[in-house]
Amino acid sequence: NMGRTDLIHDETATARSILKKQGTHVFQVLINKRTGRELFRVQVGTTEGTYWVYGLVREADFNGDGIPDFSWHGGDDTSDRSLAVLSSPNGYRKVDIEATLRGEWRRRFPSDPPDKSLTDDPIFSDMKLVRKSGRLLLQGIIRYSDISRSDGSKDYEHLLRVKEQNFVYVK
Repeated sequence: NMGRTDLIHDETATARSILKKQGTHVFQVLINKRTGRELFRVQVGTTEGTYWVYGLVREADFNGDGIPDFSWHGGDDTSDRSLAVLSSPNGYRKVDIEATLRGEWRRRFPSDPPDKSLTDDPIFSDMKLVRKSGRLLLQGIIRYSDISRSDGSKDYEHLLRVKEQNFVYVK
């Protein structure tokens, strides 16, 4: 499950975290407990920031390659970010969960709902990575209100499944 938790996980079975400051940016860096090498890092704010909650939500082998993968969440009072961090032959790759679901929505429904109502206040829930027939999928529900209707707003809910080739990766 990719959902938000209380984010108390500073470490998992294979990784521990440290904070690093680089200039005005602050990063959570995940370190392999066995080797001491950096697995990946995520920017969690700036030195000017006063409130930010972040951390590992779960460790599991999501993609089935025998190497631990992670789900990560961070946010403050103005925004949030959920990542699936997947192992690959060249290290870890970070999947932006919301951007991936938004991209799939636009591929499937290019004109419904209007972009304005989707980008103003969509709600993503029940996000999880699913492995089916050896393939990895991101699954999630998107809820939104269509405020462009002349008879008032109407709420919608759609289940989206995204193939790995359509994941949106971030640095």
